[in-house]
Amino acid sequence: MGYRVIDTTADVGIEVWAESLEELFAEAARGLFSLLYETEKVDIKDKLHWESEGLDTEATLINMLNDIIFLHDTRKMVFKDIQIESVSPNKVKFTLLGEKFDPSKHEILGEIKAATLHNIAISKGKDGLYRCKIVFDV
Repeated sequence: MGYRVIDTTADVGIEVWAESLEELFAEAARGLFSLLYETEKVDIKDKLHWESEGLDTEATLINMLNDIIFLHDTRKMVFKDIQIESVSPNKVKFTLLGEKFDPSKHEILGEIKAATLHNIAISKGKDGLYRCKIVFDV
């Protein structure tokens, strides 16, 4: 399981891999967190339960990431981790773990406007791992 930042033309992207769809969704969120701020400086003080929906698995993943960006921006929160309760092709239920943003403690690394559907495809390889690449508009 994991993620890595990938170069794209004008945006930023991550490549994600995991043994299950639940872990793929979680790793995608962790990758997003790492683009926004230094997660090692975030403490788990608050939990935020949420669910996102989409027309298919890829759209559900992108909508979840966009909901996380929305919650980060509007609730002024930073997240250290995510717990995925359930994933179906049309819905994901999850809990975000983190705390309120504190400018004296948390350094914002960059601004992400949105996760995009650009070339997204979730696939399962011969090695049994689920993979996808996600491009973010910055």
